[in-house]
Amino acid sequence: MPRFVHISDLHFGREQPEVIAGWFKITAELQPDLIIISGDLTQRATDTEYLAAQQFLSQLPWPYFVIPGNHDMSATDLAERFFKPWKKWQHYIAPDLEPVLDLEHTRIVGVNTARAAGFYFDWSRGQISDQQITAVQQKFQETAATRLKIVVAHHPFWLPKNSEYRDVVERRDQAIAAFHDAGVDLILSGHVHTAYTQILQGVLIVHSGTSFSNRLSQGQANSFNLIQGDHTHLTIQFMHWNGQRFQSTEQREFQHTQGVWQQTAGLNSV
Repeated sequence: MPRFVHISDLHFGREQPEVIAGWFKITAELQPDLIIISGDLTQRATDTEYLAAQQFLSQLPWPYFVIPGNHDMSATDLAERFFKPWKKWQHYIAPDLEPVLDLEHTRIVGVNTARAAGFYFDWSRGQISDQQITAVQQKFQETAATRLKIVVAHHPFWLPKNSEYRDVVERRDQAIAAFHDAGVDLILSGHVHTAYTQILQGVLIVHSGTSFSNRLSQGQANSFNLIQGDHTHLTIQFMHWNGQRFQSTEQREFQHTQGVWQQTAGLNSV
């Protein structure tokens, strides 16, 4: 069965080297098929931070799939933010902001939910456009029903109560309905630095906390997720940093039945 390591919110510029070293150690033991990174590789989108993120990616002995987050565009250089927000990302990380990857039993589609601005006070909030929703549907249109279908975005499509003030991605309801119709199994995200799972309209949502940075939410440790399985059965393991190493703190199991995902073991976060 495919095995994915899901990390997020690396925030180079606020990274903790000992946590990164611990992550490399445990990931070498897990030997995943793919590393999935759901955005915010940098803290302030500076060249120095991008170089550190680039170096990290170059050191990975495993294939990886990466999309940007809101911190990956400048918050201080407004000319850059509004006119060339992804110039550094495309120079240091990848030319494609919304990549698509095909593995033997899986298709993974990236969605860039970060925006330079919006009609709201918190510009860190994410959006997904009607065009992006349609593009995701089209990218899965010819995908066999027997393949695991994963969407990777930075911003949340569901939030636990203690994070609801952050807001879900705009057009969430339209996106979830369309994703369900397209047969999407998983949405992997980050942004709020909290690890959790939730099923919404039959689609399984999985979030990672901040994997390496010291920007920790209250009561949360650095974390990443280990995802194993196929289109019929998935296991999600939460891996948390205990101050010395990453260890598994909880495992949840999910079964795909009659077109929707259902949890069969473990308790949901609230």
